[in-house]
Amino acid sequence: MKNSAPANYAIPLEERIIFALDVADSSSAEQLIERLAGPVRFFKVGLQLFFAAGWPIVETITRRGCKVMLDLKLYDIPETVRLAVRQFADRGISFTTVHASVPVMEAALSANSGVGILAVTVLTSSGQAELEALRYPGSLEDLVLSRAGDAVRLGCAGVVASAQEATLLRQSLGEHFHIVTPGIRPAGAPSHDQERISTPGLALLHGADYLVVGRPIRDAADPSAVVAAIQDEIKSALAEHQVQP
Repeated sequence: MKNSAPANYAIPLEERIIFALDVADSSSAEQLIERLAGPVRFFKVGLQLFFAAGWPIVETITRRGCKVMLDLKLYDIPETVRLAVRQFADRGISFTTVHASVPVMEAALSANSGVGILAVTVLTSSGQAELEALRYPGSLEDLVLSRAGDAVRLGCAGVVASAQEATLLRQSLGEHFHIVTPGIRPAGAPSHDQERISTPGLALLHGADYLVVGRPIRDAADPSAVVAAIQDEIKSALAEHQVQP
């Protein structure tokens, strides 16, 4: 399988996995950070943990020299979004997420916070049936491409999309933006509440840059071993891409 655009080989291996700290309290998060920081240098702080632990958990990550994806999926009136994103400046945050509504993306970008804005196209827990229930006339892929196109046009750092749409996005929009892919499951792992999932290797070959992985690592008997296995798969996928004609 040949990807339409090469993955960004400049991304260090230890930053390819964005580990989702989807836990309920700072103590649990700190234990995972302590265990994984080093092999993993990028952590996602979502709504659950941010509401429980606030800015101190972000500071815990950045003090270790690791990167943060603050995944709050902002969606509000533009001025509220702009003022919220301004609060993210100078906190060491690499990416934050907003819904891919044009006014919302414009507002987040206008905050000039220095944080990369990622536009969430369609949640990976959603499928075609959900769009049909909402009477959306096109396919899920049509909606993802439309929203991603707006994000790239406006100057967002990248998009959040499933690996199933990554090839389409690369072919249609090029390589000058990041694709951050949730719904990553190693072979044989349960899908849980995710509809559009992929293995790590396939996600990279389809054009993803970063892989958001949570439960398969967090719930493993040996989380570090799962990280190592995923990174081996990432290295193999990148090597395979490089030798393809």
